[in-house]
Amino acid sequence: MRMSSKRQTPVHEIFFMVLFVASVCLVGTSAVLSETGTDFAGTVLTVDATVGKLGVKKDGGGTRFTFVVTDKTQFGGPGLTSLKDVKKGDSVTVTYVVTGSQYVAQKVTAKSK
Repeated sequence: MRMSSKRQTPVHEIFFMVLFVASVCLVGTSAVLSETGTDFAGTVLTVDATVGKLGVKKDGGGTRFTFVVTDKTQFGGPGLTSLKDVKKGDSVTVTYVVTGSQYVAQKVTAKSK
């Protein structure tokens, strides 16, 4: 009786291949999700254009976030083209992502007055 020359793949090799593919899919999905951002609507409490920070208090609640504004942050809405245009008391929606321990603003949109 001759044995087949084909090598069978051990179960543990199959397991690790499946685990690897699943990990790649999860990493890709989380990268896409983190790029979409989360919206935070509120009223501007502080603006520091020198260091690129924006303090916003959530509408209808006590939650306050300080957002980091970078050169990649986009601005939109009536009269808003940069952080220098944002004023205390403005109603804005900040779309942000969490990077490490920072809330990084992707977009700041002024609400119509």
